[in-house]
Amino acid sequence: MDETDEEWIADYLRLEFGEDENDPDSVKAEDIKHFGHFIIDGVPTDYFTYPQSGAPYMWAIIETIDGRDCASMTSVPPSYESRGPSS
Repeated sequence: MDETDEEWIADYLRLEFGEDENDPDSVKAEDIKHFGHFIIDGVPTDYFTYPQSGAPYMWAIIETIDGRDCASMTSVPPSYESRGPSS
């Protein structure tokens, strides 16, 4: 069974934050919410929200670059002018 985008983002965030998957307080796939699909500077980008505190507010994103999906975080929110077709 393939990993969902939410599972992949949760794995990525645990790695970034140094969390253990077995820690009940670590980020879980069910904590990740898909916010939308956008075209940012010509790059298809899916934005996800996740539980967090502090500033700046961060988004988890999956960008499709040269046919490959890349997970990262950004503090730049999407604009509705860049909303792309649903993925």
